[in-house]
Amino acid sequence: MDKLVEIKNISKVYTNKNVLRNISLTINQSQIFAILGENGTGKSTLLRIIAGIERPSSGKIYYPNKKIKIGYVPERFPKDIRFTPSEYLLYMGKLNGSSNDYLTKRIDDLLHRFQLDGLDRQRIMELSKGNIQKVGLIQAILQKPNLLILDEPLSGLDSESQDELVNIIGELKQQGTTILLTYHESNVFESIVDNTFYLQNGNISEAESIEKESIKLLVVRDVEKSLVKEWNEIIQVEEKDKQLYLYVPIKESDLILSRVLQLEGSIEAVSTVIVDEDMERMR
Repeated sequence: MDKLVEIKNISKVYTNKNVLRNISLTINQSQIFAILGENGTGKSTLLRIIAGIERPSSGKIYYPNKKIKIGYVPERFPKDIRFTPSEYLLYMGKLNGSSNDYLTKRIDDLLHRFQLDGLDRQRIMELSKGNIQKVGLIQAILQKPNLLILDEPLSGLDSESQDELVNIIGELKQQGTTILLTYHESNVFESIVDNTFYLQNGNISEAESIEKESIKLLVVRDVEKSLVKEWNEIIQVEEKDKQLYLYVPIKESDLILSRVLQLEGSIEAVSTVIVDEDMERMR
């Protein structure tokens, strides 16, 4: 399989904080890669470095195809744009050398697919967060990039638009585009992701390194996340709506429950979850 991007020993330091530590990763053509992890683990930083928007403190990135075309959508797309969606997309497409005929047809098709064609007389700055995010997605895929980088692309999208994005990503993959993304809503993307990696403490690991077994999901409240992260038995910690979601090997679950109770935390739910065969995502 042909390499699209090769990352070698990338590190990133901000004011003495080592966000990324010697990250090495090979990204192949026509694949969908997910980089997962808690907020603040460096996922967005790594995506910006791969996109060429930010430089690493050390290490190298190689693009075997020197003419690689990259589409990038940040988690928060700029909202103070005075153009209408069509005006903005046409302008961006022309900057990249596409013809009027191609852009007009492509923009009309994508606006329709993302249900924006009825809003095309409004300026982008007047649109809702979800619709602004749609404009950002269209801009990134307008010219069918070799590498599409999406940082939390589902943010603000309704369920129908999420499904349409998944369909478009699948189409782009069939056409040879590689997709690199981060997300939290595992049930939306898990069926199409080929490789999953986890960022934790500045280090990256492939999902296959996690033992294949059933695990316990413990949902708890009133426990400090900083304390929980020091418990080595826990595979992963997520925070949602003031609750901590703790993924724990079954054999360690009683121990973790006991610690939560000792800290006077409350246990909201306990369930068994399965790591799927491809280790794409714990669910």
